[in-house]
Amino acid sequence: MKIEKINQNYSAPKLQLKNSQTAAAPRFTGASLNNEIMEQLPNKAAIKVMEKFKWLKGEIGGILITALGTGAVAPIFIAYNPFVKAPKGATEEQKEDVENTKKYTAMRQPVSAVLAVLIQTSILKPIDKGLEILFNNPKYAKNLWLALDQSTLSKSSYIEKQVKKELKQQGVKFENTKAFEEEVKKQAKAKENQQINETASKLQQTGKIYINDRTVDNKTTAEIVNEIIDNYIDDAKNLKTGDEGLKFYKERARILVNNEETFKQLFAKLPNNGKDIADYLKAASLKTDNQDVKTILEEIINAPENLRSSRCQRTLERIETIKRACDGHFTPDVYLNKMKETNKALDNIIENLNGCKIKDFNNLTENAIKSAIEKTAQYCRYDKNDFRLNKKFRETETFQTNIDELLKKIYKDVTKGYKKVIEKRYKGFNQISKIAIGLCLTLPVTCTALNWVYPRFMDLCFPKLSGKKKDASKKVENGGDK
Repeated sequence: MKIEKINQNYSAPKLQLKNSQTAAAPRFTGASLNNEIMEQLPNKAAIKVMEKFKWLKGEIGGILITALGTGAVAPIFIAYNPFVKAPKGATEEQKEDVENTKKYTAMRQPVSAVLAVLIQTSILKPIDKGLEILFNNPKYAKNLWLALDQSTLSKSSYIEKQVKKELKQQGVKFENTKAFEEEVKKQAKAKENQQINETASKLQQTGKIYINDRTVDNKTTAEIVNEIIDNYIDDAKNLKTGDEGLKFYKERARILVNNEETFKQLFAKLPNNGKDIADYLKAASLKTDNQDVKTILEEIINAPENLRSSRCQRTLERIETIKRACDGHFTPDVYLNKMKETNKALDNIIENLNGCKIKDFNNLTENAIKSAIEKTAQYCRYDKNDFRLNKKFRETETFQTNIDELLKKIYKDVTKGYKKVIEKRYKGFNQISKIAIGLCLTLPVTCTALNWVYPRFMDLCFPKLSGKKKDASKKVENGGDK
């Protein structure tokens, strides 16, 4: 998403602008537009259906999908394997035995799949719960590896469980389950933010990340600081207007300013709802021979119904912004130069932020970490009286006008960065633990259960394939048991 389009609130559907970098989107303030965007997508119904199955991407989903392949797909290829057949000259009975053997072997797959699902899913939750308690509860975590200690910056799922327990102990009543879950998420988010704020505050005071009474080594903290600075550099790069964008906005500025009076007259008499606005603008477009005006009107007509009125208003605001950016002396070339000046200012910020990164890891001190963060805050601060930079930065969190707020934000970003590091480490440890438990416990238990269940299941449900009927018939032929 280009910040130019958000600041100007004017997109061009026929042109995709290319910034010099696309590594990371700038961090915007304000409400999320996810729901609004979803409603405008042509295949929103299919997307919503797919959203309901997103739980399959987890470990349980992986087990179920594997089991489905094992139990439903593999048996077909085993039972009807064309390369396994009776030898030449075999009797009909021998041929039937070979076919029955293939089908008997094939039936082992669905039985194996069912047992795998039952055993693996039943053991996953206790493992997750046990490891989560070990590394999030201060009582146990303080005796384990600092690199995995989440007791100060706890997992969201662990905090939610604690909140649920507290609410139940307090006997708080809710209208329904949805209201209860919403309150849990609200309180859990508040506790999570509190943990981050407290850790960030201590980091700002000492230059160290404290995990209860233990501290993270300076090298790890410095690496996270550098990564945060890289993120800010990416944000600044994404704020730049690329060559195609410069060309487009220069031409768009010409169209808007040269037809200012036309747009003011048209938009002064807008109907109240989006559908009527579209009809009104279609009629106005038919009456004019000005192709530039037609282009703008067509874009507004093609906009979502609920956005047409605001698009008209923002078109007029955009005209005023362009004129002000040119200090009241607009020409397309003047506006182009102003955009280039803004790009140059962003280049200077990028260069200065690169210089803030910690390079000497051999003589690393807490003061060096704090100094790097303070310098970063200085270069992320901008003067709100600078109209062009203010237009660029005011919708972002990365660049602000208040140095104290910036410092707090950067220390919080570093804290959040360390929390992500712990989560990645823990995820890897969790997966390795499950593999180890699987090899030492789950696999032997599953195989033992399969060897016991499978023949009995086949004797009960498919006696012909298991040979039980044949054995019984032979006994009858021989006069039965004596």
